Amino acid sequence: MKNYIKLLPGIFALIFTGCYSVFDGGLSGTVVDAESTSTPKDGIAYVDVYAYTSESDMESDYSSWTEGETFTPQAEYYGHTSTNTSGEFSLSKIVWKTYSSTFGKDADVENVYLLFYHENYGLTKGSTLVVSDSVSDTVYQELTKTRMTTVLTVNLVDVSSESNTSETVYVKVEVPQTTATLTDVSSKTFDATITGTGTISITYPRYKDSAHTTETTPDVTISYYQSSDDVTWKGCYNGDSTDSDYAFYDDDFTVTKTIPSYDTYSISLYGKACKFSVPTFSGQYVSSNGASADGVLIGVLVNGVDCGTTTTASQTVGTSSTEKHGVFSGLGSGTWSDSTYPDKYTTAKVSFTANGSSATSSITEIRSDTSTYTVQLQ
Repeated sequence: MKNYIKLLPGIFALIFTGCYSVFDGGLSGTVVDAESTSTPKDGIAYVDVYAYTSESDMESDYSSWTEGETFTPQAEYYGHTSTNTSGEFSLSKIVWKTYSSTFGKDADVENVYLLFYHENYGLTKGSTLVVSDSVSDTVYQELTKTRMTTVLTVNLVDVSSESNTSETVYVKVEVPQTTATLTDVSSKTFDATITGTGTISITYPRYKDSAHTTETTPDVTISYYQSSDDVTWKGCYNGDSTDSDYAFYDDDFTVTKTIPSYDTYSISLYGKACKFSVPTFSGQYVSSNGASADGVLIGVLVNGVDCGTTTTASQTVGTSSTEKHGVFSGLGSGTWSDSTYPDKYTTAKVSFTANGSSATSSITEIRSDTSTYTVQLQ
């Protein structure tokens, strides 16, 4: 009998410790930028929110994360959602079991341990209480940026006109990601195809030091070119080459710029045309031997290449009945190229023919910045 009595406490302990209840509940809240000056503070979109019922699982996942890398949870059980564009989130169901619920079998409250992850804000811990059978709107979390985003306004300036080009150019920006503590991190590439002017958002670690006292001003490397078989515009110096001219960059040349730690920043990249449309020629052919100047086939050659023909005709001058003979217009077609000229403009040799024979012209050279010419031929 004594042995039976001695066993009773152990039996009762097994009975009570083996009985547990299962509950579920949800949580919701808002994640905001700690440095926002708005009232209320600006919400942060697309923050990953992870919810744990085990504090040790949360701490283990937090410790496993390396700054500068994407957070990936390792725990077997956790809840997950992400914030909307206003920084709001809701996680409808978290399940937990307990051997001693707060309100018996009818209800319970549970500590939930939170991790908030965003590429630009890093990984932050939080916690809240969840009431079973409800969605507790109890979370208000402020996050401080650990990464900076700068929107670069990129102006593609043509040195010949000193205004933005109408050409479409591919721009690639290489941004270092290293800090005093992150010394072995690859650069990130940000790119866009831009016509004249456009924007590229770049991101990088906000601080150089682990104490977060010195902000980063990255030296970015920029390359820009037309991604086409038919290249018409190339990057060039802006009078700042070793010869103080506007020579084209080498094909593998890159521009380095220091970007201040600003939300927005404007940069200019310079270039000029390397392929040009043949200008349009108009004028008058005068016969040197008294033959009719009308009906003469006029041809034009640019750098020795045939660039079109037209035929002369008579033209009434003004409102009088006087006729001007040997008139032509609309002459010129095709393109010509120059990928080596060091100035803002380049020139090409031009010559003309009349009925297949060489004609004497008032001009022998054209410039790349001039689209129309009036010439006298004989």
